[in-house]
Amino acid sequence: MNDRRTGDRGTSPIDRAGLRAGRLARLQDAMQAQGVEACLLFNEPNIRYATGASSMPIWSNTTFVRCALVPASGRPILFEHPNSMHLFRGLAAEVRPMHSWEFYDDTQAHAAIFARETVAAMRELGVAGGRLAVDRLGTPGYLALERAGIAMVDSAPATSAAREIKTPEEIALFELNGGILMHMLTDFEGAIAPGVRERDLLAVLTGTLLRGGGEHLATSTVCSGPNTNPWRAQATDRALADGDLVYVDTDTVGLEGYFFCVSRTFLCGGRPASRAQREAYRTAYDWLLAARELARPGLACRDIAARAPRLPARFMPQRYEVMMHGAGLEEESPSVAYPGDPQPNEDRVLRENMVLVVELYCGEIGGRDGVKLGDQVVVTPQGPKLLVPYPYCDALLR
Repeated sequence: MNDRRTGDRGTSPIDRAGLRAGRLARLQDAMQAQGVEACLLFNEPNIRYATGASSMPIWSNTTFVRCALVPASGRPILFEHPNSMHLFRGLAAEVRPMHSWEFYDDTQAHAAIFARETVAAMRELGVAGGRLAVDRLGTPGYLALERAGIAMVDSAPATSAAREIKTPEEIALFELNGGILMHMLTDFEGAIAPGVRERDLLAVLTGTLLRGGGEHLATSTVCSGPNTNPWRAQATDRALADGDLVYVDTDTVGLEGYFFCVSRTFLCGGRPASRAQREAYRTAYDWLLAARELARPGLACRDIAARAPRLPARFMPQRYEVMMHGAGLEEESPSVAYPGDPQPNEDRVLRENMVLVVELYCGEIGGRDGVKLGDQVVVTPQGPKLLVPYPYCDALLR
């Protein structure tokens, strides 16, 4: 097989100070536009966006051991796990020990300490009125802040608005990560053979990601044969057979935490594809290329839904949840749903330097096989720019 790698496994220089400053400026501009004086952020991607801090991100997203208090102007305060504070001495944020309430018998008493320290920090930052925008918060912390007189509102209007448009440094990171994804898909396709297990392919994908400097996979979506229908299965011990379809949804957290959701479907072995396999793949391929072209500045999400190519009726019952969605440090807004489905962001207008995933699933109810395809693009004035231009499966397009 020809090697389809592009670029270099080494990491190009990225202005990380510029990256962090640009993101913080966007967040604080959005906060000011929303009338938000301060955000208290526990969601790992939000903390990273605001401060650049990330440590043990999977564990941190299931606990309450790190948070960032971000004022509408000035330096944020990062409340960090005491044993991790040394990791963030170079940040343009004040780093303080986080007093967590978890893992204690007396959660209420420890949550009260967390609340007192948060309120004191708000006063230091000049935040008046006792109103705080929060993304997620465990019940003990929520109740403690409420008892301290803090009124909490949703931070999402500010954080989502900030993160939709990518800074120049973020675009550079997406392009750098695109090279890692090309390596991952090359190694993945090269490992497909009868007898190989789905988990073996997942290990190939993960190994290439980690060697390239990426961080982790958000899902384990590697499926073959009858596991490809319906959608939402995960990698198992199943061994591939000649003639199986094999799909991967990369769901990759790469360098600096940037998220990729690129999907490909391949044919295993030398047996020719069946008619049903070819028809499902051709439908998905034609739809993807046509829908991708709608990722252009100035189009509202409702207009994209109206103009999008239509899936054949037999594939609609098991359609993917949306046709497009944003991507950044995680899956983000806006999203475009299928015509007839509730539109989550119908009035939102696409703008230059949004990063979008265009994806679909084609599998009939009761069928053996399903096809998953998806591309990730930057919205530019000239049209969508592919971040991972990995080839499609020639054997399924014949």
